[in-house]
Amino acid sequence: MKLNTGLWQGQSMKLNMTQQLTQAIELLQYSSQELNAYLESKALENPLLQLESVPFEERNRSRESSGMSIDWIEEVAVTQSTLWEHLNSQLDLKTLTNEDRNILSLLFDSLDDNGYLPSNVESIFEVDDLSRYIEMIHGLEPAGIGARNLKECLLLQIGRDIEAPKNVRSIIEHHFVDFCEKTWKTIAVELGVSLADIQAAADYVKTLNPRPGAGFAVETPHYIRPEMVVTRNRDGLDIALLHGNVMKVLYNKGYDSLISASEDEEGMKFLREKRQEFQWILRMLDQRRTTLLKVGRCLVERQEDFFRHGPKKLKPLTLREVAETIGVHESTISRAVRGKYIGTPFGTCEMKALFVSGVGKDEESASSQGIKAEIMSLVNKEDKQKPLSDQAIAVKLKEQGMSVSRRTVAKYRDQLNIPSSTRRKRYE
Repeated sequence: MKLNTGLWQGQSMKLNMTQQLTQAIELLQYSSQELNAYLESKALENPLLQLESVPFEERNRSRESSGMSIDWIEEVAVTQSTLWEHLNSQLDLKTLTNEDRNILSLLFDSLDDNGYLPSNVESIFEVDDLSRYIEMIHGLEPAGIGARNLKECLLLQIGRDIEAPKNVRSIIEHHFVDFCEKTWKTIAVELGVSLADIQAAADYVKTLNPRPGAGFAVETPHYIRPEMVVTRNRDGLDIALLHGNVMKVLYNKGYDSLISASEDEEGMKFLREKRQEFQWILRMLDQRRTTLLKVGRCLVERQEDFFRHGPKKLKPLTLREVAETIGVHESTISRAVRGKYIGTPFGTCEMKALFVSGVGKDEESASSQGIKAEIMSLVNKEDKQKPLSDQAIAVKLKEQGMSVSRRTVAKYRDQLNIPSSTRRKRYE
Protein backbone atom coordinates (compact mmCIF):
# COMPACT_ATOMS: atom_id res chain seq x y z
CA MET A 1 0.00 0.00 0.00
CA LYS A 2 1.38 3.41 -1.03
CA LEU A 3 0.76 6.56 0.98
CA ASN A 4 1.02 9.80 -0.98
CA THR A 5 1.31 13.24 0.56
CA GLY A 6 0.13 16.41 -1.13
CA LEU A 7 -2.38 19.27 -1.21
CA TRP A 8 -5.86 18.87 -2.69
CA GLN A 9 -8.82 21.22 -3.00
CA GLY A 10 -12.24 20.11 -1.83
CA GLN A 11 -15.69 21.54 -1.03
CA SER A 12 -17.82 20.76 1.99
CA MET A 13 -20.80 22.29 3.79
CA LYS A 14 -20.96 22.80 7.54
CA LEU A 15 -22.88 24.94 9.98
CA ASN A 16 -20.81 27.76 11.43
CA MET A 17 -22.03 28.54 14.96
CA THR A 18 -21.68 32.29 15.11
CA GLN A 19 -22.10 34.16 18.38
CA GLN A 20 -25.49 35.49 17.27
CA LEU A 21 -26.72 32.00 16.35
CA THR A 22 -25.59 30.67 19.72
CA GLN A 23 -27.41 33.50 21.50
CA ALA A 24 -30.54 32.91 19.41
CA ILE A 25 -30.58 29.26 20.55
CA GLU A 26 -30.11 30.33 24.18
CA LEU A 27 -32.89 32.90 23.86
CA LEU A 28 -35.36 30.24 22.71
CA GLN A 29 -34.70 27.91 25.62
CA TYR A 30 -34.92 30.64 28.27
CA SER A 31 -38.01 30.74 30.48
CA SER A 32 -39.61 34.13 31.14
CA GLN A 33 -37.58 34.65 34.33
CA GLU A 34 -34.32 33.64 32.62
CA LEU A 35 -35.11 35.84 29.64
CA ASN A 36 -35.68 38.85 31.91
CA ALA A 37 -32.32 38.24 33.59
CA TYR A 38 -30.64 38.03 30.15
CA LEU A 39 -32.24 41.30 29.02
CA GLU A 40 -31.14 43.03 32.22
CA SER A 41 -27.54 41.97 31.60
CA LYS A 42 -27.75 43.26 28.01
CA ALA A 43 -29.19 46.59 29.19
CA LEU A 44 -26.08 47.11 31.33
CA GLU A 45 -23.87 46.67 28.25
CA ASN A 46 -26.01 48.51 25.69
CA PRO A 47 -26.95 52.17 26.39
CA LEU A 48 -29.50 52.10 23.55
CA LEU A 49 -31.49 49.33 25.18
CA GLN A 50 -34.02 50.33 27.82
CA LEU A 51 -36.18 47.94 29.83
CA GLU A 52 -39.56 48.69 31.29
CA SER A 53 -41.35 46.39 33.70
CA VAL A 54 -44.89 45.56 32.68
CA PRO A 55 -47.26 47.31 35.13
CA PHE A 56 -49.14 45.03 37.52
CA GLU A 57 -52.51 46.17 36.13
CA GLU A 58 -51.45 45.43 32.55
CA ARG A 59 -50.12 42.02 33.58
CA ASN A 60 -53.45 41.25 35.19
CA ARG A 61 -55.36 42.36 32.11
CA SER A 62 -53.18 40.05 30.00
CA ARG A 63 -53.93 37.11 32.30
CA GLU A 64 -57.63 37.87 32.66
CA SER A 65 -58.06 38.17 28.89
CA SER A 66 -56.52 34.69 28.65
CA GLY A 67 -58.97 33.26 31.18
CA MET A 68 -56.57 33.00 34.14
CA SER A 69 -57.91 33.84 37.57
CA ILE A 70 -56.03 36.57 39.45
CA ASP A 71 -55.33 36.62 43.17
CA TRP A 72 -53.11 39.47 44.36
CA ILE A 73 -52.34 37.64 47.60
CA GLU A 74 -50.21 35.19 45.57
CA GLU A 75 -47.77 38.03 44.90
CA VAL A 76 -47.08 38.53 48.62
CA ALA A 77 -44.11 36.73 50.15
CA VAL A 78 -44.67 34.62 53.26
CA THR A 79 -42.48 35.09 56.34
CA GLN A 80 -41.78 31.77 58.03
CA SER A 81 -39.85 31.01 61.20
CA THR A 82 -37.31 28.20 61.27
CA LEU A 83 -37.64 25.12 63.46
CA TRP A 84 -34.74 26.35 65.62
CA GLU A 85 -36.48 29.70 66.21
CA HIS A 86 -39.79 27.99 66.95
CA LEU A 87 -38.28 25.68 69.55
CA ASN A 88 -36.18 28.42 71.17
CA SER A 89 -39.22 30.66 71.54
CA GLN A 90 -40.83 27.95 73.68
CA LEU A 91 -37.84 27.94 76.04
CA ASP A 92 -38.67 31.54 77.03
CA LEU A 93 -41.64 30.17 78.96
CA LYS A 94 -39.47 27.83 81.03
CA THR A 95 -37.15 28.45 83.98
CA LEU A 96 -33.77 27.25 82.75
CA THR A 97 -30.14 27.93 83.54
CA ASN A 98 -27.75 29.26 80.92
CA GLU A 99 -26.13 25.82 80.75
CA ASP A 100 -29.52 24.20 80.08
CA ARG A 101 -30.23 26.65 77.28
CA ASN A 102 -26.82 26.09 75.71
CA ILE A 103 -27.20 22.30 75.73
CA LEU A 104 -30.73 22.47 74.35
CA SER A 105 -29.57 24.87 71.65
CA LEU A 106 -26.88 22.38 70.59
CA LEU A 107 -29.47 19.60 70.46
CA PHE A 108 -31.74 21.83 68.35
CA ASP A 109 -28.87 22.29 65.92
CA SER A 110 -28.52 18.53 65.54
CA LEU A 111 -32.15 18.04 64.45
CA ASP A 112 -32.52 17.05 60.81
CA ASP A 113 -35.04 18.56 58.40
CA ASN A 114 -37.73 16.15 59.61
CA GLY A 115 -37.23 17.10 63.26
CA TYR A 116 -35.38 13.92 64.29
CA LEU A 117 -32.36 13.66 66.57
CA PRO A 118 -29.52 11.39 65.40
CA SER A 119 -30.08 7.77 66.45
CA ASN A 120 -26.62 7.80 68.09
CA VAL A 121 -27.16 11.12 69.89
CA GLU A 122 -25.87 9.65 73.17
CA SER A 123 -22.46 8.98 71.64
CA ILE A 124 -22.29 12.42 69.98
CA PHE A 125 -23.00 14.54 73.07
CA GLU A 126 -21.05 13.79 76.24
CA VAL A 127 -23.51 15.52 78.55
CA ASP A 128 -24.51 14.49 82.04
CA ASP A 129 -28.20 13.57 82.29
CA LEU A 130 -28.66 13.83 78.49
CA SER A 131 -31.93 11.87 78.68
CA ARG A 132 -33.47 14.71 80.74
CA TYR A 133 -32.74 17.23 77.98
CA ILE A 134 -34.12 14.89 75.32
CA GLU A 135 -37.32 14.52 77.37
CA MET A 136 -37.57 18.31 77.53
CA ILE A 137 -37.42 18.46 73.73
CA HIS A 138 -40.06 15.75 73.51
CA GLY A 139 -42.35 18.01 75.51
CA LEU A 140 -42.13 20.86 72.99
CA GLU A 141 -44.32 21.56 69.98
CA PRO A 142 -44.86 20.11 67.45
CA ALA A 143 -45.58 16.72 68.95
CA GLY A 144 -43.03 14.10 67.96
CA ILE A 145 -40.12 16.53 67.73
CA GLY A 146 -36.75 15.16 68.87
CA ALA A 147 -37.58 11.51 68.15
CA ARG A 148 -34.72 9.25 67.16
CA ASN A 149 -36.74 7.04 64.82
CA LEU A 150 -40.23 6.77 63.31
CA LYS A 151 -41.50 4.43 66.01
CA GLU A 152 -40.56 6.87 68.79
CA CYS A 153 -42.03 9.78 66.81
CA LEU A 154 -45.43 8.04 66.56
CA LEU A 155 -45.39 7.00 70.23
CA LEU A 156 -44.69 10.60 71.32
CA GLN A 157 -47.73 11.81 69.39
CA ILE A 158 -49.93 8.98 70.63
CA GLY A 159 -48.91 9.72 74.23
CA ARG A 160 -50.25 13.27 73.97
CA ASP A 161 -53.60 12.32 72.45
CA ILE A 162 -56.16 11.26 75.06
CA GLU A 163 -58.54 10.24 72.26
CA ALA A 164 -56.13 7.77 70.65
CA PRO A 165 -57.60 4.28 70.03
CA LYS A 166 -57.28 1.88 72.91
CA ASN A 167 -54.74 -0.57 71.47
CA VAL A 168 -52.75 1.69 69.17
CA ARG A 169 -49.91 2.34 71.63
CA SER A 170 -49.44 -1.36 72.35
CA ILE A 171 -49.50 -2.16 68.63
CA ILE A 172 -46.84 0.42 67.74
CA GLU A 173 -44.66 -0.30 70.78
CA HIS A 174 -44.62 -4.11 70.61
CA HIS A 175 -45.67 -5.05 67.06
CA PHE A 176 -44.33 -2.21 64.94
CA VAL A 177 -42.72 -4.34 62.19
CA ASP A 178 -45.73 -6.66 61.80
CA PHE A 179 -48.00 -3.61 61.77
CA CYS A 180 -46.01 -1.94 58.97
CA GLU A 181 -45.84 -5.15 56.92
CA LYS A 182 -49.59 -5.62 57.46
CA THR A 183 -49.27 -9.11 58.93
CA TRP A 184 -52.14 -8.22 61.20
CA LYS A 185 -53.46 -11.69 61.96
CA THR A 186 -50.43 -12.36 64.16
CA ILE A 187 -51.07 -9.12 66.07
CA ALA A 188 -54.78 -9.91 66.43
CA VAL A 189 -54.03 -13.32 67.97
CA GLU A 190 -51.38 -12.01 70.41
CA LEU A 191 -53.44 -9.01 71.60
CA GLY A 192 -56.81 -10.74 71.44
CA VAL A 193 -58.36 -8.04 69.23
CA SER A 194 -60.19 -8.11 65.91
CA LEU A 195 -58.77 -7.12 62.53
CA ALA A 196 -61.29 -4.27 62.52
CA ASP A 197 -59.67 -2.90 65.71
CA ILE A 198 -56.26 -2.98 64.05
CA GLN A 199 -57.74 -1.30 60.96
CA ALA A 200 -59.05 1.51 63.20
CA ALA A 201 -55.56 1.86 64.69
CA ALA A 202 -54.06 2.02 61.19
CA ASP A 203 -56.52 4.74 60.16
CA TYR A 204 -55.55 6.72 63.25
CA VAL A 205 -51.79 6.32 62.63
CA LYS A 206 -52.29 7.79 59.14
CA THR A 207 -53.45 11.02 60.80
CA LEU A 208 -50.14 11.38 62.68
CA ASN A 209 -47.20 13.36 61.29
CA PRO A 210 -44.11 11.22 60.59
CA ARG A 211 -42.07 14.38 59.81
CA PRO A 212 -42.92 16.94 62.51
CA GLY A 213 -40.09 19.30 61.55
CA ALA A 214 -40.73 19.33 57.81
CA GLY A 215 -43.27 22.14 58.07
CA PHE A 216 -40.52 24.53 59.19
CA ALA A 217 -38.13 23.82 56.33
CA VAL A 218 -37.19 27.13 54.72
CA GLU A 219 -36.86 26.81 50.97
CA THR A 220 -36.42 29.44 48.30
CA PRO A 221 -39.85 29.76 46.68
CA HIS A 222 -39.99 28.72 43.04
CA TYR A 223 -42.53 30.80 41.18
CA ILE A 224 -44.07 29.33 38.06
CA ARG A 225 -45.33 31.62 35.32
CA PRO A 226 -46.87 29.93 32.29
CA GLU A 227 -45.63 31.12 28.92
CA MET A 228 -49.05 30.61 27.35
CA VAL A 229 -52.54 29.60 28.34
CA VAL A 230 -55.19 27.44 26.68
CA THR A 231 -58.88 28.25 27.17
CA ARG A 232 -62.07 26.60 25.97
CA ASN A 233 -64.82 28.44 24.10
CA ARG A 234 -67.85 27.57 22.02
CA ASP A 235 -65.86 27.21 18.81
CA GLY A 236 -63.02 25.15 20.25
CA LEU A 237 -59.75 25.90 22.00
CA ASP A 238 -57.80 29.16 22.09
CA ILE A 239 -54.12 29.58 22.92
CA ALA A 240 -52.43 32.86 23.74
CA LEU A 241 -49.00 33.96 24.90
CA LEU A 242 -48.81 35.85 28.20
CA HIS A 243 -46.77 38.84 27.04
CA GLY A 244 -46.78 40.46 30.47
CA ASN A 245 -44.22 37.98 31.78
CA VAL A 246 -41.35 39.50 29.77
CA MET A 247 -40.15 43.08 30.27
CA LYS A 248 -40.71 45.60 27.49
CA VAL A 249 -37.66 46.36 25.34
CA LEU A 250 -37.48 50.06 24.33
CA TYR A 251 -35.06 52.09 22.23
CA ASN A 252 -33.26 54.99 23.93
CA LYS A 253 -33.86 57.78 21.39
CA GLY A 254 -31.67 60.21 23.31
CA TYR A 255 -28.60 58.80 21.57
CA ASP A 256 -29.87 59.45 18.01
CA SER A 257 -28.82 63.09 18.02
CA LEU A 258 -25.48 62.13 19.60
CA ILE A 259 -24.80 59.59 16.87
CA SER A 260 -25.55 62.08 14.07
CA ALA A 261 -23.62 65.01 15.62
CA SER A 262 -20.60 63.22 17.04
CA GLU A 263 -17.23 63.40 15.28
CA ASP A 264 -15.70 60.67 17.40
CA GLU A 265 -15.31 57.74 15.00
CA GLU A 266 -14.73 55.19 17.76
CA GLY A 267 -17.76 56.39 19.69
CA MET A 268 -19.95 56.38 16.59
CA LYS A 269 -18.75 52.86 15.69
CA PHE A 270 -19.62 51.65 19.21
CA LEU A 271 -23.13 53.14 19.08
CA ARG A 272 -23.79 51.75 15.60
CA GLU A 273 -22.83 48.28 16.82
CA LYS A 274 -25.10 48.63 19.81
CA ARG A 275 -27.97 49.75 17.57
CA GLN A 276 -27.50 46.65 15.43
CA GLU A 277 -27.45 44.54 18.59
CA PHE A 278 -30.69 46.19 19.74
CA GLN A 279 -32.39 45.41 16.42
CA TRP A 280 -31.10 41.84 16.56
CA ILE A 281 -32.53 41.34 20.07
CA LEU A 282 -35.94 42.58 18.87
CA ARG A 283 -35.86 40.12 15.96
CA MET A 284 -34.86 37.23 18.21
CA LEU A 285 -37.61 38.06 20.73
CA ASP A 286 -40.15 38.12 17.92
CA GLN A 287 -38.81 34.83 16.56
CA ARG A 288 -39.00 33.31 20.05
CA ARG A 289 -42.65 34.35 20.41
CA THR A 290 -43.48 32.99 16.94
CA THR A 291 -41.80 29.63 17.61
CA LEU A 292 -43.47 29.22 21.01
CA LEU A 293 -46.87 30.01 19.54
CA LYS A 294 -46.36 27.50 16.71
CA VAL A 295 -45.36 24.81 19.20
CA GLY A 296 -48.32 25.69 21.45
CA ARG A 297 -50.81 25.51 18.58
CA CYS A 298 -49.41 22.16 17.49
CA LEU A 299 -49.72 20.81 21.04
CA VAL A 300 -53.33 22.00 21.24
CA GLU A 301 -54.08 20.29 17.93
CA ARG A 302 -52.36 17.01 18.83
CA GLN A 303 -53.53 16.89 22.45
CA GLU A 304 -57.01 18.35 21.99
CA ASP A 305 -58.66 15.59 24.04
CA PHE A 306 -56.31 16.35 26.95
CA PHE A 307 -57.23 20.06 26.99
CA ARG A 308 -60.93 19.17 26.80
CA HIS A 309 -61.21 16.16 29.10
CA GLY A 310 -58.09 16.02 31.28
CA PRO A 311 -54.97 13.87 31.82
CA LYS A 312 -56.72 10.57 31.06
CA LYS A 313 -56.98 11.59 27.42
CA LEU A 314 -53.30 12.38 26.94
CA LYS A 315 -52.08 10.76 23.72
CA PRO A 316 -48.60 9.51 22.80
CA LEU A 317 -46.60 12.34 21.26
CA THR A 318 -42.92 12.77 20.40
CA LEU A 319 -40.70 15.77 19.76
CA ARG A 320 -40.11 14.56 16.21
CA GLU A 321 -43.83 14.59 15.38
CA VAL A 322 -44.19 18.20 16.47
CA ALA A 323 -40.94 19.18 14.72
CA GLU A 324 -42.11 17.67 11.42
CA THR A 325 -45.48 19.41 11.73
CA ILE A 326 -44.06 22.93 12.09
CA GLY A 327 -40.99 22.32 9.93
CA VAL A 328 -38.08 22.64 12.38
CA HIS A 329 -35.48 20.34 13.93
CA GLU A 330 -36.60 18.37 16.99
CA SER A 331 -33.78 19.97 19.03
CA THR A 332 -35.59 23.28 18.46
CA ILE A 333 -38.74 21.80 20.00
CA SER A 334 -36.71 20.47 22.92
CA ARG A 335 -35.30 23.94 23.60
CA ALA A 336 -38.68 25.61 23.11
CA VAL A 337 -40.38 23.52 25.84
CA ARG A 338 -37.44 23.41 28.26
CA GLY A 339 -38.43 24.78 31.68
CA LYS A 340 -41.65 26.28 30.35
CA TYR A 341 -45.22 25.86 31.54
CA ILE A 342 -48.62 26.10 29.92
CA GLY A 343 -51.89 27.05 31.59
CA THR A 344 -54.74 24.59 30.92
CA PRO A 345 -58.37 24.29 32.06
CA PHE A 346 -57.06 21.67 34.52
CA GLY A 347 -54.21 23.74 35.98
CA THR A 348 -50.68 24.68 35.02
CA CYS A 349 -48.39 21.92 33.74
CA GLU A 350 -44.96 21.59 32.17
CA MET A 351 -44.98 21.73 28.39
CA LYS A 352 -42.67 18.73 28.23
CA ALA A 353 -45.29 16.72 30.17
CA LEU A 354 -47.43 16.78 27.01
CA PHE A 355 -44.81 14.60 25.29
CA VAL A 356 -45.43 11.06 26.52
CA SER A 357 -44.50 7.59 25.39
CA GLY A 358 -47.12 5.19 24.12
CA VAL A 359 -47.99 1.63 25.12
CA GLY A 360 -48.67 -0.41 22.00
CA LYS A 361 -47.61 -0.19 18.37
CA ASP A 362 -50.79 0.95 16.63
CA GLU A 363 -51.88 4.51 16.06
CA GLU A 364 -54.54 4.26 18.77
CA SER A 365 -52.11 3.14 21.45
CA ALA A 366 -52.70 4.68 24.85
CA SER A 367 -50.19 6.96 26.49
CA SER A 368 -48.40 5.89 29.64
CA GLN A 369 -49.80 8.92 31.46
CA GLY A 370 -53.35 8.05 30.41
CA ILE A 371 -52.93 4.48 31.63
CA LYS A 372 -51.53 5.69 34.96
CA ALA A 373 -54.49 8.05 35.38
CA GLU A 374 -56.90 5.18 34.68
CA ILE A 375 -55.08 2.88 37.14
CA MET A 376 -55.38 5.56 39.79
CA SER A 377 -59.08 5.95 39.03
CA LEU A 378 -59.71 2.19 39.26
CA VAL A 379 -57.89 1.95 42.59
CA ASN A 380 -59.83 4.90 44.02
CA LYS A 381 -63.16 3.31 43.03
CA GLU A 382 -62.37 -0.28 44.05
CA ASP A 383 -63.95 -2.15 46.95
CA LYS A 384 -61.32 -1.69 49.68
CA GLN A 385 -62.33 -4.99 51.30
CA LYS A 386 -61.65 -6.76 47.98
CA PRO A 387 -58.99 -4.63 46.23
CA LEU A 388 -58.14 -5.26 42.60
CA SER A 389 -55.07 -7.33 41.83
CA ASP A 390 -52.66 -6.24 39.10
CA GLN A 391 -54.14 -8.89 36.78
CA ALA A 392 -57.68 -7.65 37.48
CA ILE A 393 -56.62 -4.08 36.69
CA ALA A 394 -55.02 -5.26 33.43
CA VAL A 395 -58.30 -6.97 32.46
CA LYS A 396 -60.35 -3.83 33.18
CA LEU A 397 -57.91 -1.70 31.19
CA LYS A 398 -58.22 -4.09 28.25
CA GLU A 399 -62.00 -3.70 28.38
CA GLN A 400 -61.44 0.03 27.90
CA GLY A 401 -59.19 -0.52 24.88
CA MET A 402 -55.87 -0.31 26.75
CA SER A 403 -53.94 -3.52 26.16
CA VAL A 404 -51.48 -3.62 29.06
CA SER A 405 -49.73 -6.60 30.65
CA ARG A 406 -49.89 -7.39 34.35
CA ARG A 407 -46.17 -6.62 34.65
CA THR A 408 -46.70 -3.15 33.15
CA VAL A 409 -49.57 -2.50 35.56
CA ALA A 410 -47.31 -3.46 38.48
CA LYS A 411 -44.57 -1.11 37.20
CA TYR A 412 -46.95 1.84 36.80
CA ARG A 413 -48.55 1.12 40.19
CA ASP A 414 -45.13 1.32 41.84
CA GLN A 415 -44.41 4.60 40.05
CA LEU A 416 -47.69 5.98 41.40
CA ASN A 417 -46.74 4.85 44.95
CA ILE A 418 -49.83 2.64 45.14
CA PRO A 419 -49.38 -0.36 47.47
CA SER A 420 -50.13 -3.91 46.34
CA SER A 421 -53.67 -5.29 46.69
CA THR A 422 -52.66 -7.07 49.90
CA ARG A 423 -51.55 -3.81 51.53
CA ARG A 424 -54.60 -1.91 50.24
CA LYS A 425 -57.08 -4.32 51.81
CA ARG A 426 -59.19 -2.93 54.63
CA TYR A 427 -60.76 -4.85 57.51
CA GLU A 428 -64.02 -3.29 58.64
